[in-house]
Amino acid sequence: MASESKTIVFCIEALTVGGAEQMLVAMANQFVLRNWQVHMICLTKEGELASQLSEEVKLHVLNKRPGVDLRLPRRLRALIKGIRPTAVNSHLWTANLWTRVSLLGSRVPVIITEHSRDTWKAKHYRILDRLLASNTKKLVAVSNDTADFYKESIGIPPAKVCVINNGVDTKRYAAGDGAALKAEWAPKGELLIGTVGRMVSAKNHIRLLDMAHALKDRLSEFKVVLVGDGELRSEVEHAIDEKKLHDCVMLAGARSDIPDVLAALDVFVLSSDREGHPLTALEAQAAGTPVVLTNAGGSADAIAVEGNQSGGVLVEKDHQALADAVAELVADNDRLKRMSVFGQSHALANFDMQHMVDRYEALFASD
Repeated sequence: MASESKTIVFCIEALTVGGAEQMLVAMANQFVLRNWQVHMICLTKEGELASQLSEEVKLHVLNKRPGVDLRLPRRLRALIKGIRPTAVNSHLWTANLWTRVSLLGSRVPVIITEHSRDTWKAKHYRILDRLLASNTKKLVAVSNDTADFYKESIGIPPAKVCVINNGVDTKRYAAGDGAALKAEWAPKGELLIGTVGRMVSAKNHIRLLDMAHALKDRLSEFKVVLVGDGELRSEVEHAIDEKKLHDCVMLAGARSDIPDVLAALDVFVLSSDREGHPLTALEAQAAGTPVVLTNAGGSADAIAVEGNQSGGVLVEKDHQALADAVAELVADNDRLKRMSVFGQSHALANFDMQHMVDRYEALFASD
């Protein structure tokens, strides 16, 4: 039963470093500003991003055991029932599963958010998703591609599915100043191509390095900057050595000045195999940087488009296609400038976090 005050419970496995987790932290803080009582439940551990939560967000950690923890449903149900929220919003597979199992038979409205095309799901997981749909008020997909997957491949009733694209703090990224980094990274005026993201398999940084190798025969002076860290960093370092790319590829590591990083770049590139609705592509366009994205899941929804204007280019998952797109863009400076201006304008009007929070708020408060 909903309480008289507005109370939202968010649930996730852990607030580790990732796009979905980053978005959820930002959304929780926004709901605090909108005078909601906000609870964040982490099933396994807090995670690194928990420190970014507003002090007014009540954080609960349930220390779930690995695998199937039969203690969890009773504990999670008791915690949520004690809070008496207006709604519960869970994110990603583990939390989406356990939240709905825990609240079977209750009257608490459960809204789950799916962040990507989860093709990895085995048959029994897909059956569970279909069965638990009856205990789901709404499945929010962050892109049309994700929505299509859950309707067509998983079999979720279309009436249960809605699309709410991710949003970012567009004004923060529009205020980025890349002058100092540009001078540091490209002292000879080199073209700066870059990416921001964890070094994990889904991002396919090796494809980006292959793109850099292909561009060596086409561009005279350029640098590819990789911002981020992760489990595959050693593999990326080895590939740089193997492909002899030290002269044109730089690893910048994890950084906190991402608005300035994106403003310093001439072109932002994602070479991913899989994406939900990539926040970094939205941030880059808000910073006025054109994007080149592989056609990976919800990436198409992350490019500013209106009529014949766009803030970027979508290409196949191929290093040569990336190289072709980048080379063509930088060869036409007027086109690059038009994309920059339009992409930033469109991002400010359409990709801002407030639009996303408005839609979630309406969904949480609806009967």
